[in-house]
Formats: sequence, C-alpha cells, structure tokens
Amino acid sequence: MDYCSFLLNTLLDKYETSAHFFETSRVNRRVAFPFNRSTIPVYFAGDQPQDKHAIHQAVLELQTAGILQAEWQRGEKGNLLKRTTLNLQHIAAAYRMAGRTPKADQLAEQLFLLSSTASKIQTPWILETLASAQNSIRVSRTIPAPFPNTTEQLELFLKVLSGLDDKKEGELSERIFSIYYLGHSKLFTGKTRSALITLARRRFSDPDLSDEDILAELGIVKTSTELLIAGPLTITIDGIATDLTPLTFGAVIDTSQISRICFANLHVDTILLIENKTNFHELVRKGLSKHIILIYLGGFPGPGKRQLLAALNQQTRATTQIYHWGDIDWGGFRIHRILKETAFPNIRPLFMDEATLLSYRHMTDTLHPSYAKRLEKLSQDTRYNEFHPVIQTMLAYNLRLEQEALLADEQAIFLIRSLFQC
Repeated sequence: MDYCSFLLNTLLDKYETSAHFFETSRVNRRVAFPFNRSTIPVYFAGDQPQDKHAIHQAVLELQTAGILQAEWQRGEKGNLLKRTTLNLQHIAAAYRMAGRTPKADQLAEQLFLLSSTASKIQTPWILETLASAQNSIRVSRTIPAPFPNTTEQLELFLKVLSGLDDKKEGELSERIFSIYYLGHSKLFTGKTRSALITLARRRFSDPDLSDEDILAELGIVKTSTELLIAGPLTITIDGIATDLTPLTFGAVIDTSQISRICFANLHVDTILLIENKTNFHELVRKGLSKHIILIYLGGFPGPGKRQLLAALNQQTRATTQIYHWGDIDWGGFRIHRILKETAFPNIRPLFMDEATLLSYRHMTDTLHPSYAKRLEKLSQDTRYNEFHPVIQTMLAYNLRLEQEALLADEQAIFLIRSLFQC
C-alpha cells in the first residue's frame, strides 16, 4: 500500500471539510490524523512490522517536504505515532504531491461552467436552478446535489439542461435527445439521467410520478408516444386533410406531430377514452355508433398526449359527452384527474364506481399494504372527490379491478355498446 498517498489524501479530505477550508475557523484547530486501532489497524498489528516501517518512512517523507508534522506517543519517539497534522501553510504543495486539483480550483471551475451555461439559458426553472447552484458554491463552497462534482460529468449534465432549454416544448425520445445534445445515443443514461430526474422531480407537486413520467413532463420519452383514434374525425397534417372515418380499427397519431396537426369536422355525440388497448380493439371489433370517437390512451398521458387531447377538446360541441374508462385502481384515478385538469374539464368516469367493482368482485385483485396506503392518500385528496366512495369500498373489501375484466362478460359488452349506440 502507498502509505504516503493514503496519509496525504486522508488529511486533504479532512481539510476540505474543515472550518479552515470554509474560512470560518475562529480557533487554531489543527487538521490531524490520529493513529489508533480504528483509523489505521495495520499499524498496531504486531505481526506486520514491514507496514509499520513503511508508514514511518511515509511520515518522514511528508515531514521532510514540510507538508505535515508528526507527534509521537510520550516516550515512544520513532516507535509509536500519536498523530500527524497537516501544515496549512503548504496546502498547495500537498495538493501537488497528491496529484489532485485543489477543491477551491474545482469550485471555481464549476462556478465558471454554471455561469457560462446560465448566460445562454432562457427557461425560467433552469435559470433558477443554475443560480441556486452558483449561490451554494459561493456560500457553502460546495456544489449541491444532484449536480455532479466532477468536471467531466458536470459538463455533460449542463449539456442536458441546455438541451432541454433548446428543444423548448418539443418531444424527443431519450436516444434522439442524447444524440442531439450529447453526441451519442447512450450518454443520457445512468447518473446523468438520474440527476435530471432528481432535479426535475422538485418541480412537480405529484410525488407519485414515475421516473418515466418525470422525463415525459420534460419532453423526453422512452419511445415516441401515440394516440390510437377511431371514429368520424378529420385531421389535417401540414394542411392536408385525412378522413379517419373509414378506418374502422383506428389510426395512430404520433405526438411528435403536435405542431403539424389540426382537428376538423368533429360532429360527434360522445368521446370515450380507454386506458387499455385490448378494450379499445374489442369495442371497435364489436362495433359502435357512428357518432362516437374512441381513443386509446396507453396509460399515463404525458404532455404530448395531453396537448393533442386539449386540441381535440377545443373542437367538441357543448353537448358532446366525454368519458374515461380506466381501471378501478390508483393509476386509473390519477389518469382521470390529469385528463380533467389538462384536457377535458367535463370528462366523466365510466365503469369506475363501487357498483362495478362489487359486480366483478370475483375477478378482482387484492391490495398490497403499501398500495392501500397510496389509496388512503387519495381518499384524503379533494381532487379525487368523485372517486372517494369507490376508494372507500376498495379499502373496505381489499379489492382493485382492471377494466379488462368486463370483456369476459358478454352482458357488460352489450351494456357498453348500448350506451353508445344511436
């Protein structure tokens, strides 16, 4: 073992967390490394005299260089060390001998990188984040988490933030984002991706958003997100109109085309949004009214889907009935709330009540204790008032129900179709 490097780096680590480094020291407290069986057990192992000798040689070398001072146990000079103390007058020499960049220089470089990036940013929350990080360096002499503390990783992370600012409200897949702004499809992974998620999570009030949901809110998606739509609807893309009515089983609209799409001729009585693809296909296969638009959501609607749905809602008539049919579970309730807040203010839940839950009790799943706690939180949240009765039933009977369960019941399918027939 290189005991010279060990002692030197241990003392420098202590220095970088000491009041001397932060320039707040009011007493002449030393930066020291005590020798005891906890800090350096090999030194006290009687069967390893070669290590003890190597340690003494390392201390002598560092002492000769003026980097540290050695203090021996009383009456044991040259035999048993008590502590070594860093010479604060020769800090620069200590860093040079250790082959490491002084932390003060690292912080100055980090401050420069943050400032340079901020000068080109326009997005308010990113600017606020960069300003906060700069202030932390100036006041506490440390870069705050989740910003990386190495120059290479920090530069990479700042490129990510610059990329978010550059793409504005656009939506990109993770790999395309990585290629555009980091130069390689696989650089937006690991710690860089996690750091962005941690940073962005502070912006959103919903603590239950998944990592993928957080990135989607920023316009970075695993893959392109799509809406599957069937019914009497005309869309125009770059001014070219396409009638979707003849497409019995629907058409896919990619959310990356948001800025190019307009909806027209939306003269329908009902819009039904469905959470599960199987249910969507089953309904279009069975046949519905010619006055209904059926939309497959595909789970939690990210910003791209919400923007498309909001644009669709602007074309609806005041008399149009809008429904969401999702699972009777925590996720289904959250999806409904998001749709109501961001796209369809008048949307109503369909088959997401206590009567449906109990009617198909034989096809339900039980609740895990941690899942039940999440439901309990919703039962206290006024944003979910319309679901409070069914949530209480779920908790009372320890049940949850996926919407596919109704597909196994021909009577249920008949009921669904009859609701939306002319």
